[in-house]
Amino acid sequence: MQELTPQGTPPRIFKAGQFWSSNVCGAALGGAGAGILMLVMMGIVVWMKPVQENLLFAATLTLVLVISGLCFLPGNMSAVYPYAVAVEEGKGLQLSAPFKKLYIPIQDIRDVRKSFLQQGYVVRLKRRHRLLTSFVIHSFFGDQAEPLASAIQKEIRRHAS
Repeated sequence: MQELTPQGTPPRIFKAGQFWSSNVCGAALGGAGAGILMLVMMGIVVWMKPVQENLLFAATLTLVLVISGLCFLPGNMSAVYPYAVAVEEGKGLQLSAPFKKLYIPIQDIRDVRKSFLQQGYVVRLKRRHRLLTSFVIHSFFGDQAEPLASAIQKEIRRHAS
C-alpha cells in the first residue's frame, strides 16, 4: 500500500526501463565483486611474497577500496544514477539506487537542467546530502525521463511560490 502525502495524493513513482535498472544494479554488483577479487588477489600476492613493496601496494589498494566503499554507500554516491524516483507532492523526492534509498526534501533541490554531456537531465541540489550534490536522470532511464524532469520542475515552482 502506498503512503499518502498530507494533501491526500499518493506519490508519483517514475521507474526506469529494464535496461537502465539492470545496468545500474549490475555495475554496482560488478564493482563490489571486482573490489573483493582485488583484495583476494593482493592477499595471495602478500602471502606468497611478503616483501615491503608488496605490503605497501596491498595497503594502498586496500585503502582505496575502503574509501571507494565509503563514498558509494554512506557517502550516497550510489544515488547519482537512480533507477526509480518517487515524487511526493509538496514534500520531496525518494531516490532508489542500488543498496540505497535516499530522501531529498523539495526545498533542497536547486534546479533541473538538460545536459549534453551526461545525455539526460541533471538535478542539482542546494545542499549536499553527504557527498551527493546532484543526480542524473539519464536518457536511458526510458520514456519516464522527461515526465520525471517535468514533475520535479513543477514541484520546484510550486515550492518557490
